[in-house]
Amino acid sequence: MKRILTFILCGIMSLCFAACNGGDTNKTYDKLFDTYPSVFVTENITSITFYAYYGEGKGSKVPTENMTEIINWLDSFTIDRVATDEDILDGTNTRFVEIEYSDGTIIKEGLDIINIDGTRYLLKKEPYPDCFTKIISKTTL
Repeated sequence: MKRILTFILCGIMSLCFAACNGGDTNKTYDKLFDTYPSVFVTENITSITFYAYYGEGKGSKVPTENMTEIINWLDSFTIDRVATDEDILDGTNTRFVEIEYSDGTIIKEGLDIINIDGTRYLLKKEPYPDCFTKIISKTTL
């Protein structure tokens, strides 16, 4: 009797697992948009630094006069879709942002692809603001 009950429970769990992993992938993306409406938390930021060269080298800190414009731009970042190997070309994710928050938390993420729970996602964003070119040009290896 225990074996039959175990077999039935395992079968039900397998069906549940298949149902959760199968189906329309757009529903998965819809859930991601609900969970991550914006990729970057833009409240309580104390400083923002941009890096080129795949996040290495010396970054360029965003000047106070450009903070509002950059924060608004970062707020436009959302998840587009799961990144495939074909999406990751030379030059993808060469630029990174490091955000420091008032509680001391620091995050550093790419501006093209983000890794969430082991899955890579392409990012969708507004065109970069004019001040970004000036800021990123000050980065060095």
